[in-house]
Amino acid sequence: MAELVLDSVAVAAAALDHATDTIRAAEVAQCLAIAALCDLHEVDESVLVDGCERWVPGGADGTPHIGEFVIGEIAGLLGAGIGATVLRIHRVLNLRHRHPTLWTLVVTGDIRAHEAFLVADAAAAAKLDADACSRFDRMCAHALALQPWARVKGQLERWLVKADPTQAAANAAAAAGRRRVDLGPITDGHVGLWGQLDAADGLALDDALNHLAENLDGETIDHRRAGALGLMARSVLGQDTLPTNGVTRTAEIVVRLHSTDLADPSNGTAHLAGWGHVLLSQLGTILTGCQVTVRPIVIDTTVPAFDGYVVPDAMRRVLGERNPVDVFPYGTRQAGSCQGDHTIPYQAGVHAQTHLGNLGPLSSFTHRLKTHGGWHLEQPAPGLFLWRSPLGYQYAVTTTGTIRIGKPEPPQHRWWHQEPPEHQPPDDLGPPGRAGTAPIPPDPGERQTPLPYVA
Repeated sequence: MAELVLDSVAVAAAALDHATDTIRAAEVAQCLAIAALCDLHEVDESVLVDGCERWVPGGADGTPHIGEFVIGEIAGLLGAGIGATVLRIHRVLNLRHRHPTLWTLVVTGDIRAHEAFLVADAAAAAKLDADACSRFDRMCAHALALQPWARVKGQLERWLVKADPTQAAANAAAAAGRRRVDLGPITDGHVGLWGQLDAADGLALDDALNHLAENLDGETIDHRRAGALGLMARSVLGQDTLPTNGVTRTAEIVVRLHSTDLADPSNGTAHLAGWGHVLLSQLGTILTGCQVTVRPIVIDTTVPAFDGYVVPDAMRRVLGERNPVDVFPYGTRQAGSCQGDHTIPYQAGVHAQTHLGNLGPLSSFTHRLKTHGGWHLEQPAPGLFLWRSPLGYQYAVTTTGTIRIGKPEPPQHRWWHQEPPEHQPPDDLGPPGRAGTAPIPPDPGERQTPLPYVA
């Protein structure tokens, strides 16, 4: 097959867009075919001999039973082993029957199938029944359609807890019985360490390691933390003493509580920044012995403007709550580690430029894309960011995620948009590859199904 020639940046970008659509279409077709095979395959229940085919569960609670021998047929078509095929069938049927909103978005191509599968896996692992799963489905479907997986992943635990607080409490109790710390064998003079701790113990251990690491020598903080754990062990055995610089170190745990959670404590959750989500009922144990500072934050566009270039701390906190991540399309970097970018560039001597309607968190790299990379940004309303790439692709970014709202007209190119010469009568047109012929042009008003690339 001849090499595909992409002779301009615009053509290459359009080719990538076309290829992504084609991949999505293939993923959808595969899911639909697997589901149909499971639906249509029948078990001959009149055969009652040892080893005959049986009905087996197709997935978690709420999925239908399937004839087990269809697994072999699907395995051959996928080119996969039986175990991997069973997992794939469970994922497809869990998604279709337990997550109807996500399933619809996958079928329409609005979200990727493999990301929806990860959501379905999380619900099954959390032991959500079909009713709780439908609530979970509605909570996360909108976010998955607008946000990259890295951002959605950090929110799944909260949605799982809210979907079924009773099951979440039961899962926490079961996890308490699995607490352990394991050490692996010596390899290259080192041992591996793995454990599962109570949340409060885990936070305390993390802070203790950081505290000791400040007083140790080592190339990196990771090296020093590893050394600190060994030092703690030897101090307990009387072989060493813990170093101290005479300074009492105070750890800070940032806890975010939403007013809706406080209004319904039995179903409420709390977010521990950098750690994850817990039930409100678990928060008291984690914060035992801590000094608590309450800082109400209200997302309010009436926060007064500031004349300076540097964003005041109070305004920065409100900005981070309004836009928790980088406002570049599909951004994932947390706002706290981003720069406070002025949408309309700051000009010395002009008053009141620093305000919420002219600010958005950007990482250093995405800030450079805006300043030097040809990306155009507008903020027509506070918290709404409209981007246009150098090649003309347009995106709308809000607090809930990203939508692509426009793209340039595809370049004229022989392998995907070819019109016949004006002098050639339609009757002479034939299938591609026939000498002296050209492909029939598509109807401009008709939506075309993406086709594989051909040279």
